[in-house]
Amino acid sequence: MWAFPVNGYSMSFLIATRRVVSACARRTRFSISRRESPPPYARHLKQFLDLKSVNCVLDEGAFGGGFASALRSSGFEGTIISFEPVPSSYVLLQQRMGHDPLWSGHQYGLSDKSGESVINTYSHGDFNSLLVLKPDAQAAYGIDPSRHDRISIQLRRLDEVLPALLANVSTPGLFVKMDTQGHDVRVMMGATGVMDWIVGLQSELPAVQCYQGMPGMSEALQQYATYGFVPIGFYPVNTFHASQITPEFDVLFSRYDGSLTGH
Repeated sequence: MWAFPVNGYSMSFLIATRRVVSACARRTRFSISRRESPPPYARHLKQFLDLKSVNCVLDEGAFGGGFASALRSSGFEGTIISFEPVPSSYVLLQQRMGHDPLWSGHQYGLSDKSGESVINTYSHGDFNSLLVLKPDAQAAYGIDPSRHDRISIQLRRLDEVLPALLANVSTPGLFVKMDTQGHDVRVMMGATGVMDWIVGLQSELPAVQCYQGMPGMSEALQQYATYGFVPIGFYPVNTFHASQITPEFDVLFSRYDGSLTGH
């Protein structure tokens, strides 16, 4: 056996030591094995979309189209349907879509009821929400309180609009990405009529409820479980260095049919 020095020890010594430890572990009914670290977010998402043969991604709370653009950069070639109700953000979305024939945008948001509503807009547009951002969160994220406004927008139930939107998509396998700043659960409540088409979803869940009246993480997890979805990955959106607190996580979910093997 070749013996390469590693930090003062030979490789043969390290291998022999591992064998001894493994043998002892077997006698005490423990096992030692290599396990891959959880994949980073972008790779995990791509793997999931490929594995589930997703051919259409619904991009709710599209803002300026960053998520959809990242999908394209990762190699996703299917249909993307974006929803963004705020006019100024929708202009950015249209510019980002460019001439992509499989990426469409719609100037309304998704919810559990269709109709007109009022959205709160902030100096940072990615914080726009149907809910009110708490003062301490505004201060923490550097939001200018003098630029808070309220504008009228249109909302639609997903199960009312989706059949027409998928007219050109054969046998849809849907992934729903939601980034609505506290309204994600309501979006899924409006998708009950098309729930069987959805194989996975992404929701931004709060460890700290930064918006007034937003569902907590445990409430959202329970609600998604009633629709047959289980979390498969938690990814921090941001972390405050001084406190080490991560207020929000992007959480990936897969449909669970009762089989852990997926067959």
